Amino acid sequence: MNGADLESLEKEDLIKIIRLLAKNWLTVDGLWFRGVEEKYGADVAVDLDVQMWWRNAQIEARRIKETLNIQEKGIDGVLKVLEYMSWSLAYYFDYEERTPTRAVLVCPHCLPQESRVRQGIGEFPCKPTGDACFTRVIEAVDQRVKYRCIACPPDEHPKEFWCKWEISLPTQPPAPVAS
Repeated sequence: MNGADLESLEKEDLIKIIRLLAKNWLTVDGLWFRGVEEKYGADVAVDLDVQMWWRNAQIEARRIKETLNIQEKGIDGVLKVLEYMSWSLAYYFDYEERTPTRAVLVCPHCLPQESRVRQGIGEFPCKPTGDACFTRVIEAVDQRVKYRCIACPPDEHPKEFWCKWEISLPTQPPAPVAS
């Protein structure tokens, strides 16, 4: 068996399958995290999750760049790679701002966090995983780009969003004018 005949599917069905697979990936990630959390505690689960994101984000960013032949640098290059990450195909960031030198990404709905809250187990501190992911994607695309977390659990955040991140490309100061 060689798997599904993707070439025979209509575009709409391919998009549905891609989103389903991304959602399934998030489910596997969440079930794995919960299993580790239940057996070894939240601190161990977060530590192992950060290690996974540190490795996976680098591999995934490189594969996305190669597969889609992404050559862009700066904010556009980082955002393009982030938009095709497996997790981002299952839920979305909104852009509060997007310019060539700055982007503010806001996650109004987070499937893993909302699932945990529905199950009565509360939020988990995902900020370190976000740090690992953004660091490794930026390393793969353009190391001039900087990021900072504005808010992400365990930080306090308003009900309107789960996390907010700023990605920026510092501008170079003008060269001194020779007299």
